Amino acid sequence: MDTERNSFELGRRPRAPRLASLLAALCMTCIFLLLPSACASTDPFADAAEELGADESGVADSSAAAPRYLEGWSALDASAPPAALAALMDGNLPDGSLPPGSLPLRDGNRIWFAVRAPGAASVTIVASFNAPGGPDALATHGDSPWFWKGYTAPDGAKASYVFLARDASGLATQLRDPVNPAVEPKGHYMSVMKEPGASRLEFLELPYSLPGRAVPDAYAIATRRVLVYLPSGYDADPDRRYPVLYFQDGQNVWDSSTANYGGWKADAVIDRMLAAGDIRPAIIVSIFNTGYRSQEYAGAGFHRVSGDARALAIAEYYRDWTLEILKPEIDRRYRTLPGRADTGVVGSSYGGTLAAYWALSRPEVFGMAAAVSYAPGDGKDASGGMTALAREKFLPTIAAASLALPRFWLDCGTAGLDATLVPAAEALDGVLRDAGYEEGTVYRFTLFPGADHNEAAWYRRLPAILGFLLPPDDGAGE
Repeated sequence: MDTERNSFELGRRPRAPRLASLLAALCMTCIFLLLPSACASTDPFADAAEELGADESGVADSSAAAPRYLEGWSALDASAPPAALAALMDGNLPDGSLPPGSLPLRDGNRIWFAVRAPGAASVTIVASFNAPGGPDALATHGDSPWFWKGYTAPDGAKASYVFLARDASGLATQLRDPVNPAVEPKGHYMSVMKEPGASRLEFLELPYSLPGRAVPDAYAIATRRVLVYLPSGYDADPDRRYPVLYFQDGQNVWDSSTANYGGWKADAVIDRMLAAGDIRPAIIVSIFNTGYRSQEYAGAGFHRVSGDARALAIAEYYRDWTLEILKPEIDRRYRTLPGRADTGVVGSSYGGTLAAYWALSRPEVFGMAAAVSYAPGDGKDASGGMTALAREKFLPTIAAASLALPRFWLDCGTAGLDATLVPAAEALDGVLRDAGYEEGTVYRFTLFPGADHNEAAWYRRLPAILGFLLPPDDGAGE
């Protein structure tokens, strides 16, 4: 079976960075960054300058005409920074950095940006509030490595931005705000200015390897990209911990210009549900897919059908990297509830196959799963692939070990490609019921009339999925 061209593969692929020369400059000048891990050659935010006023070389032109601004924005004519900002820039902090959220500094309708760029001869800011006309030059702060600039902004202003630093030779590199971890989900992961206390997304890129374990044949991935959603109020209560859901097809989970049909818009959905008290707050980890998506997500099912050993090895490698590398890193960086009752996996299409695979093969880790528009990895037998593995291997193992069954959501639409998947979803439903699942608080199977196989459809039923996995009165992990 040619698993790269299987009929269930939707072709969701990450967009490769276009500005290769700028990326090379980024790695040559990563001394500008405060975080040592921030210099990643595959970092996609290098596209940002092109979309916000870059010239054909991919570098924003600092000699362009005087900047103009969106309505309500204007530059402050200040010869010195405000005292609070000066204190931050003059501070002798033991680790050489500022706490997340320190910048941009807000004072009513005045907003101050600053960045520490050792070795830079000049720094400009490329921002969404700049109308055509070029980026703004930042002022130096005495003999320090800090650069700053202030603006007046309209009420409720939001902005996305990157800094462009040049050394004495003119070599340029782009920097995110090192003390503003929030990024926008538009495919470039620029720093985004939000109201204090609002939910935010953070971008991570981690080495993709398992120490002491051989990489499957012809499976070459250097790093893995992740966006992490932190709910509103995360910083306000340092003692509170949160359940975690691991979403697949991570670049499609948010309101993203790179996503099919605009994405799941999960950040907006979760914000709205939290404000209404419909779910308990959670951290969402969305893992980007790769060119090996079909094998990573459905490889175990392919192996059950055709004996494809490479596909199985890739599926196991991706699952185990998540368990041994990604999850421990998320639990280290963020205030999680790391136990099985508070850890879940969510995916659609082959991502739904993966959700079933991870939860049923590792029920001691994943106590929640949502298999959305489930596709078992067998295009001929509705009860084959992952469904057969669940029936023959995973569910008997859970029963033999007297382990608790994961909370499980299963669904499918009835239109388009989803219509062809209904028999597969019904087959898995039968297998799960035979294993002891009953409709209720730990199991839900739903067919959505007229729903097709795309992110728009999954966005519409995301509130029901989250309401089932994260009910507000659930005491798990408390």
